[in-house]
Amino acid sequence: MPNIKSIILLSRPINLVIIAVTMGITRWVVLSNLVVKSNVQSLPLSTLHFLLLIAAAMLIAAAGNIINDYFDQRADKINKPLKVRIGRTVNRKVAILIHQGLNATGLALVFWVGWKNSYLFLLTLPLLIALLLWAYSPLFKKKPLVGNLLVAFCTAAVPVFAVAADVHLLQHSQLISSGTAYGEISRTVWPVILAVSAFAFVLSMIREAVKDVEDEPGDRSELYQTIPILWGMKRTKRYVIGWIIVFLIMAALLTQNYTSLKDTVLILSLLVLPALLALYFVVQAKVTADFSKVSLLIKLIMLCGLILMVLLPV
Repeated sequence: MPNIKSIILLSRPINLVIIAVTMGITRWVVLSNLVVKSNVQSLPLSTLHFLLLIAAAMLIAAAGNIINDYFDQRADKINKPLKVRIGRTVNRKVAILIHQGLNATGLALVFWVGWKNSYLFLLTLPLLIALLLWAYSPLFKKKPLVGNLLVAFCTAAVPVFAVAADVHLLQHSQLISSGTAYGEISRTVWPVILAVSAFAFVLSMIREAVKDVEDEPGDRSELYQTIPILWGMKRTKRYVIGWIIVFLIMAALLTQNYTSLKDTVLILSLLVLPALLALYFVVQAKVTADFSKVSLLIKLIMLCGLILMVLLPV
């Protein structure tokens, strides 16, 4: 009998909740507010179908987390020995079967929602992500930059997936008023959603680089070619600093869209300040353990980003 608690922990439930919250905020707050500007009073995709898409995204992400731990078992015995579950509390064959079952169920849900809404193209993005996550650990994670870019792409895809069905369905929806063109809605929605995805991408690149530093001992033992192993501490610090500066520039550009002092203060306090703290800790870092504070700050910025999506007008 599989250890249910271990399987749940393998899926990284906190990360799955963040995916669900991100999709919910992106659709029910950001997209809803954007389409109201185009005189659309409601979204065409049913709540049930959207909840099924959230479930699908969570299942596919959980499958990716499990297969990652499956292939990282030996490295994780060095990096985080107390958290290794595959091969101990979860049989390796069982882990593979669960991974395949979660992926199949998630993709089936997306297929069903796409079929019911005459939009089977909706399956393209989750299918691509499922394939990429499957190949991540055995192929891409061991190579410099490629694995980080893959994870960042998957993270950035979440806001896009959250709105893709609604934006497509609005093209043929009776919800659009007679004076509003679909092109107008598309031009209103996509720049904002892609901006959210860009922030997610940059934060993920920072987070993955920091994780590579934290996981360097185990990765080195398995002959991975991650950035810290190939470049060393000094060059890796410069790389992380570069991405944090990119993030700060994006946050500065974001403030240009708001004239309200309250909105500017929100951006400065929730994005800029913790990013500056992260920058300081990276500059001061001497050994691998020093990056733990940076890791916590990046997670905090991700949470603050979700809060801003609710608080800032679009």
